[in-house]
Amino acid sequence: MGNNAQLLRVDEESEHNLNTEEFFQLFQPIEAQIEERKVDVVIFEDYDKGVISPELIEKVVSLAKKHRIPVVVDPKKKNFWSYQQVPIFKPNLKELREGLKLEEELSTIEKIDEAAGLLQQKLGAEMILATLSDKGIYYRRQSPGQEVQYGHYPAQLRKISDVSGAGDTVVSVAALSLAAGMPLHLIAWLANLAGGIVCEHAGVVPIDKQQLLNEVSARIVQ
Repeated sequence: MGNNAQLLRVDEESEHNLNTEEFFQLFQPIEAQIEERKVDVVIFEDYDKGVISPELIEKVVSLAKKHRIPVVVDPKKKNFWSYQQVPIFKPNLKELREGLKLEEELSTIEKIDEAAGLLQQKLGAEMILATLSDKGIYYRRQSPGQEVQYGHYPAQLRKISDVSGAGDTVVSVAALSLAAGMPLHLIAWLANLAGGIVCEHAGVVPIDKQQLLNEVSARIVQ
């Protein structure tokens, strides 16, 4: 850190895939939690570190569908195409372009919408949220028999200290909003606002509920 801003980060980690025993040690508590308790939403926060596998995705998504629990995905490259028919799929701009193997930059909302439509078609996802870094957030929804809804919210002007955890905040607030039954344009707006708030704080911090409520209230009044 320098001048209250992040300069660099060094990680030491292992990326080996889980063996069979480790897999069931992970899956069985997830299965029990979904089967035995009330679960409102499932989030896949994928980091390509070997914990999440196509088998785990298939089993958890199938279990969630059985209990009518929505699934929200923050993907990475390795399992990008394993998340079929989930309600919300949230790549960032780089992941959207690389996942579709597009050579051109997605420099306009029109190009992003075209790419998101292609992604939605291939995944069967109901909703696409794409975080655009300092350009804000894009959203797209297409339900069977309904017209496409899409839009873009620019990033709020803020004093940025540290972007660590911003994507996690966006997906968690989006998931909570989805579980609460909010429409997609409000899900995107609230998640974008929350992601900007945490960037004002150094380090990985949780979103402060009262601060978020205060900012929402102030903007509604405006």
